[in-house]
Amino acid sequence: MPIKAPRPVKYEPIPVYELLTDMSEYSRLMIDLAYYSVVVNDSSLAYEVQRVEDKLDAAWSLLVMQASLAVKTVRDAEEMVSVYRMANALDKLSDSAADIAMLVLRGTGISEQVRAALLESEEVIARITVRNKAYEGFSIERLYEMMTGFNIIAIRREDHWIINPDEETEIKVGDILIVRGTFDSLSLVAKMLGDEIALKKPVTNVMEEKLAKKIAYLKNISDVMIDLAFHAIVNNDKIAANEVLNLEEAVDELAYKMILYILSEYNGDPEEKAGLMSFVTSMENIADAATELIVPLASNLPIHPIVRRVEEESVEQVAKLKIPENFKERTLESLALDDLGVLVIALYRNNKIIPMPKPDTIVKPGDILLIKYYSGTEANLIEKLEALNIEYEGIEEEEEEEE
Repeated sequence: MPIKAPRPVKYEPIPVYELLTDMSEYSRLMIDLAYYSVVVNDSSLAYEVQRVEDKLDAAWSLLVMQASLAVKTVRDAEEMVSVYRMANALDKLSDSAADIAMLVLRGTGISEQVRAALLESEEVIARITVRNKAYEGFSIERLYEMMTGFNIIAIRREDHWIINPDEETEIKVGDILIVRGTFDSLSLVAKMLGDEIALKKPVTNVMEEKLAKKIAYLKNISDVMIDLAFHAIVNNDKIAANEVLNLEEAVDELAYKMILYILSEYNGDPEEKAGLMSFVTSMENIADAATELIVPLASNLPIHPIVRRVEEESVEQVAKLKIPENFKERTLESLALDDLGVLVIALYRNNKIIPMPKPDTIVKPGDILLIKYYSGTEANLIEKLEALNIEYEGIEEEEEEEE
């Protein structure tokens, strides 16, 4: 596939907020689509990732132009650092997604066993075909009102893709939805639409199993780093920012060891080894993007209000749950937050962070859980938390507009 030339970019008076919002939505969505294109070896989806990446490259240039024009004072310049850093980080995410998708377009023969490892993450990405005729013409917004804890990130309709469909988009029988959420929430959505999710793990040998587990772990860590970084800059949380820096060092070490393992021990052909090393490098670059996000905070520079606004209005939201002192200890799994599509991305205990706590982790009085949920889940989530007597911060139920 020939290297594409960058599209010509000419200044347009587009607000920084609008450009940054598009970059935030599409870059994170691209990562999910790129991973999934590898899992199912879908070249058409991989091509769409490349197309969106070209769009984001142009958005980055326009943003830099517009942001530069907005700087009038020293304070403006200090705040604008966070905008530039966020734009650079999002550009890195989109570049990493394009690199991952390119593995599919090149026909790199990564084994089914290793590709399946990408399904072993806290947040599942699945393909759901609309088969139930009763939902013909339903808007995505209406589906979200009926069921929470999932997000439709793309639709394959006949021979074309609808990337990041808006809530007014109507689904049709035969549409293939690419959806992300917890396995339980996606299973319910699939059943409602007349389909089922079968995430069957193929039989692996010891060598493939070892590499698959490392890939799944590296993907989960890089995902958590992005969530922690955005949480840190929105909430001025320097504990979370420091944890991103710590995890970045861990990712660098893990990536180095994985590449050594692929070169010296993994029993694959040269093409597969090259693809796997490229894949590992892309995930390491995603971790580096998370680190870039928190640099202004770590450098004691002010965060521009636009940066906070973009993240606060994102489809994916991060919030804190405060476990009260009279709380009876129980496992994280027993809280059943995943029933609502909620992911626990970190646990704070005694000024330390435990990233990706396991289901059997004991939740204790005084703990703080950092969760990720989808907007639209607020009402059900608040009801559940109040029933559990758990305090929450950063979750606000949308008020209905008066007619």
